[in-house]
Amino acid sequence: MMKMESNSLKRAIIVFESIYGNTKKVAEAIAEGLTQTGNIECEVMKTGEVHHTDDLAGYDVILFGCPNHNQEPARNMLKFLDRVAIVGLEGKVGAAFETYTGGNKGVALERLEAVIRKKVPGLSLIVEGFSALVDDRKGPLAENESSNALDFGSRLGSKL
Repeated sequence: MMKMESNSLKRAIIVFESIYGNTKKVAEAIAEGLTQTGNIECEVMKTGEVHHTDDLAGYDVILFGCPNHNQEPARNMLKFLDRVAIVGLEGKVGAAFETYTGGNKGVALERLEAVIRKKVPGLSLIVEGFSALVDDRKGPLAENESSNALDFGSRLGSKL
């Protein structure tokens, strides 16, 4: 796994897709965990808020997250990754995460990671992705998932 120099301030961005706000809550908790190390500043943006995918090249750490929609990553995230594919992200590191319901843990996440590896090969996924359970289609997040997301962010931050 790739280890980054720990002395300088790292810039991280978490790009997510969310319909009911559950994935946004997970993204915000991950960001909080990331920044606890003190040497990482983190922005959280919905796919539609990233107007120029070239801007991603200015970040050291890039995370992508979305809900599981019919056993696949959300369509807007897949379209976003099509746009990201043309940006040179060599030497960048990141991770992926999903929200899911029922027994679908990891299904969309596995596909999301595969799409990232194929379309954004310069980005190294440096930790296993994170899955957060949503109690119902519209939410809320299951108990402890916000703290689990915060822990995921902290673990990721400790690897930087």
